[in-house]
Amino acid sequence: MISQNKMTAHQLDLTSFAGKTITIDESTRDFRSWNRTILDWEIEYTGYRRDYNEPEGYILFHVVAEVSEAMVGVRHQKTYKKIQAPGYHLTVFQSMAFEGKEWETYVVHDEQFKKEDLKKAIDEFQRELLNIQSWVEIAESRARIIPQANDLFECLHCGWVTDLWADDITCRGCGKRYWSEKMWSR
Repeated sequence: MISQNKMTAHQLDLTSFAGKTITIDESTRDFRSWNRTILDWEIEYTGYRRDYNEPEGYILFHVVAEVSEAMVGVRHQKTYKKIQAPGYHLTVFQSMAFEGKEWETYVVHDEQFKKEDLKKAIDEFQRELLNIQSWVEIAESRARIIPQANDLFECLHCGWVTDLWADDITCRGCGKRYWSEKMWSR
């Protein structure tokens, strides 16, 4: 049997809550700032610029993709007003530095997801990683082939280059297919 004194030590009466004040340490004990990183990925690679108005040269790239907790804008279910609620934020940053110039950083992709849409955020994160992998392949082909003046074919859409010639070329960067005049005349 529990005595009355033990019960009051662990459980306060309803009247005792009315005058109780809580310190800042206690009130913020369970507070979350919503800035924890869930997933992140970064890569550095080198490309090559060949522009007829600018001098040729190497370009350094640094790409960071991350999914983090954040306060995101959502519509309230009843009032349809935009409110801030806990969720996830997918951001892809790309930094570029031309030879002899300063780094320029800009946001490539920015998307917000509701708290219950973590799976969608991860799927979109993986889709962006595949997209970034194609950027790397394009840039590295340019950095490897163009400075040696071995480029036989350059894609008009994405800039991917190759040093092998064929009558039927499929671009590794964007997937477009190109045929030579010899193929068209058949």
